[in-house]
Amino acid sequence: MTNDTVRVESGLLAGARSADGTVCSFKGVPYAEPPVGPLRWKPPQPPQPWNGIRPATAFGPRSIQPNRPTHAVGYFGPEPESEDCLTLNIWTAARAPDEKRPVMVWFHGGAFLVGSGSLPIFHGDTLARRGVVLVTVNYRLGRLGFLAHPELSAEQSYRGSGNYGHLDQLEALRWIKANIAAFGGDPGCVTIFGQSAGSSTVNTLMASPLAKGIFQRAIGQSGGSFFTHALPQINVAEKSGLKFARALGARSIDELRAKPACEIQFARPPDNKLIEFYDSNDAGGIDRATAWPIIDGHLLKERVFETFARGAQNDVPLLTGATADEGSTQPPIPTLAEHKRRAVAEYGDMAAAFLKAFPANSDTEAQQTGRRIIGTRVFNWENWTWASMQAETGRSGVYFYHFNHAPPKPIIGDRGDLSRDIGVFHTAEIPYVFQTLDARSWPWRDEDRALSNRMAAYWTNFAASGNPNGPELPAWPRFDPQQPTTLHFSDGIQAGAVPDIATLQFWTAFDQQIRRDAAA
Repeated sequence: MTNDTVRVESGLLAGARSADGTVCSFKGVPYAEPPVGPLRWKPPQPPQPWNGIRPATAFGPRSIQPNRPTHAVGYFGPEPESEDCLTLNIWTAARAPDEKRPVMVWFHGGAFLVGSGSLPIFHGDTLARRGVVLVTVNYRLGRLGFLAHPELSAEQSYRGSGNYGHLDQLEALRWIKANIAAFGGDPGCVTIFGQSAGSSTVNTLMASPLAKGIFQRAIGQSGGSFFTHALPQINVAEKSGLKFARALGARSIDELRAKPACEIQFARPPDNKLIEFYDSNDAGGIDRATAWPIIDGHLLKERVFETFARGAQNDVPLLTGATADEGSTQPPIPTLAEHKRRAVAEYGDMAAAFLKAFPANSDTEAQQTGRRIIGTRVFNWENWTWASMQAETGRSGVYFYHFNHAPPKPIIGDRGDLSRDIGVFHTAEIPYVFQTLDARSWPWRDEDRALSNRMAAYWTNFAASGNPNGPELPAWPRFDPQQPTTLHFSDGIQAGAVPDIATLQFWTAFDQQIRRDAAA
């Protein structure tokens, strides 16, 4: 903008200009009232107006969360934290409000437990110079963002609770629709995109009736919400929330609201069942019973799979895909014996097919296979299924990718206590898309920068038109589930066969078996 001060519905904002003067950023912009006190576990409320000019030059605090280990791939240093976290950040190179540039809205990942929109690999200067208005969003995480409880459900006209983090994201999109034109953005050309839990968010919003008409394109990187048993029902989640409150000594929701946010966020659940996922000084992992998206009868009325199967999703162009080594940083299966035990315990009649799809003959192979199981099931299969179902039941174009270019990461180990190559790991593609390679002091090569330049072009082309193709880019064919191809981002870029399709088909068969068992 030629003027660094912009008026939005709540008042005036003063941004900051990049060193070269071409991009203006507005950071820590409130899109909702602070969800504290009586507003804890309530749908977000519009922000109150302010007087004078509000500085927008510093990122807002992230949601309260466990600490990532300092040696983790996703660690970029400490950040301020607060329950008052509902802010967004905007980067624009528009010189006038009437330019109507495409808008790209990023939802960060982190298993709905960790993360923020202010990480250096998400900064939007370069994408803004490419002609889009880039927005990143903070939202409520963990139990502060997803706890369900019968008293909370009774407070709402729709008689549901939970999913507050997703409702925050919807409120951010409403704010963007109402205000983004002031930053030179087009409120009728909004692309939502995200990675991991952020990608699952995009998938969920495509399925949610509450999101109808609020975005026009969707990009999902390494994640979805399709597995039949992935999202608990509201009645199950309410019981878990009630049990959790009692374990903290809270006899009512008012007493639970009076508890310190950190006590709520970091307490272990009553059954002590956490999915060990992140190292932390405060908590050991994800509690899917009280800190995870659910089918609440409001945001989601049914499983995401069922919505897509009926062709009732928000039908917009879709670009989706995953990396080659999605599970390489995940916890391994420790031994061959444990691998075989889990095959019988978790896959029943399909145990033989499971062991054929995921063979192992030693403890070392079982550890490698365990990571592959997580990667292909939680990420590769989700995006494959998302592409397939949208292509089958929707009318809008679908573009599928496979990222198989290993960044030049120093081999120090994802836990800091071993040295191993984690390959094309989960999140590897993000700095290529944002053209933020230099956020990490790795030995980047010319081929990394060339690939990043082309990926950013595909993503911004898609945001502008719903089609990623453009001049001087290798052709990206529209996805056809009857003759499936994907665009391979490797040392070169070319369309080709979908890799490891037999494994994807196994997970499809397993999901179908779960649904048959549930219906019986």
